[in-house]
Amino acid sequence: MVENDSRYKSGLMKDTYLIIGAILLLIAVEGYVVYMILYYAGSAVPSWIMIVYLVFFLLALGIESIGYWQVRHSIKQHMHEFRYYD
Repeated sequence: MVENDSRYKSGLMKDTYLIIGAILLLIAVEGYVVYMILYYAGSAVPSWIMIVYLVFFLLALGIESIGYWQVRHSIKQHMHEFRYYD
């Protein structure tokens, strides 16, 4: 069981790195899109609309990050039941 436990922990760490990488990629891509929109919209859009846009952007990032972290939690919770790393 100890050998399997170390293999499971190693597999979970790899999954954790993948999830962190996906979150960072998500932030980079969505951040670039938001930056380009705000850069080109510039003075044509009232500042209060930009603020609302940024709030929705941050909410979307938060919700997506929570979703990724819930996937990790689910994998951690069920990895021994489904023999995920065997």
